[in-house]
Amino acid sequence: MILKIFWQKNCPNCPLAKELGKKLEKEIKVELYNVETVDGLAEAAYFNVLSTPTLVLVDDGNREVASWRGEVPKEEEIRKFLKK
Repeated sequence: MILKIFWQKNCPNCPLAKELGKKLEKEIKVELYNVETVDGLAEAAYFNVLSTPTLVLVDDGNREVASWRGEVPKEEEIRKFLKK
């Protein structure tokens, strides 16, 4: 699984989302996407990201398993999907 974190520099909650990603990167691959860049915006469009921070958990086929849009989930919320 991969945790995709969509962020932008003026977002007040994005630092918390990125910090959560750092905590989880020992257990799961974490990818950061700045939605103010072309590549970040393209990936955001693919996953219909309309607000930041958005965290999208995808499986190995790049299919969305879970997402948290405009909020930072608790670490335990993400971990319960990793145990499945």
